[in-house]
Amino acid sequence: MSKPRVLIVDDEPGVVKMMERALDTEGFEVLSAYDGLAALDIAETDQPNAIVLDIMMPMMSGYETCAQLKQNPNTQNIPVLCLTSANSPEVRDKARKAGAQALLNKPILPRELAVQLQRYIGAQ
Repeated sequence: MSKPRVLIVDDEPGVVKMMERALDTEGFEVLSAYDGLAALDIAETDQPNAIVLDIMMPMMSGYETCAQLKQNPNTQNIPVLCLTSANSPEVRDKARKAGAQALLNKPILPRELAVQLQRYIGAQ
């Protein structure tokens, strides 16, 4: 059986590297992007099983990236889990409206992230 493929999108390279190591240990194949435009390209080309998407990014926010993923027929069914340190009802509402399946709080424990990913990958 092949490993589930996850795309990590965050503008902070240290966060991406930490999540790559943690998810690799948990049995995932990890793809990485450092901005929304790269994420859109990778998602369409590589068709990950799920996307972990930071909300606060320069140029294109996680909200915009998520909305574009959900508007594209080739990526609309990929579960998107948004990640943010700015947890509020407004942020949750905006993420939901963009099409995110979940909003997770930073920092997140690697095991918790893996459990959430399995939950949404299994629901596909």
